[in-house]
Amino acid sequence: NRQQVKRAAAEINALMPPNETLYAVNPDYQPIFFYVKAPVQYVSNVKNLPHDVHYFLVRSADEVDVLATGKGAPLGARPIARVHDYSKREMVLFKVPSANKD
Repeated sequence: NRQQVKRAAAEINALMPPNETLYAVNPDYQPIFFYVKAPVQYVSNVKNLPHDVHYFLVRSADEVDVLATGKGAPLGARPIARVHDYSKREMVLFKVPSANKD
């Protein structure tokens, strides 16, 4: 429902700066991206994230790959939020610390 979609987007908006890019890893159809203020870039796999990524979103089923070392996920990535899409599937927002921030 629309309110759930807006709530999920609002949670993401509250946790990341609007000038940072949100990378969406193989997200399927997600209407929340219409309400996310940050620019959204789609990638097919965690291994395709750029080396300078700060925020990315994965489906909860892919969280294990992110947290497992050696699977191509950015070093130090940590989950900062769990949001639910319009069909109530969970997605996990990750933040990657950088040398200049955090």
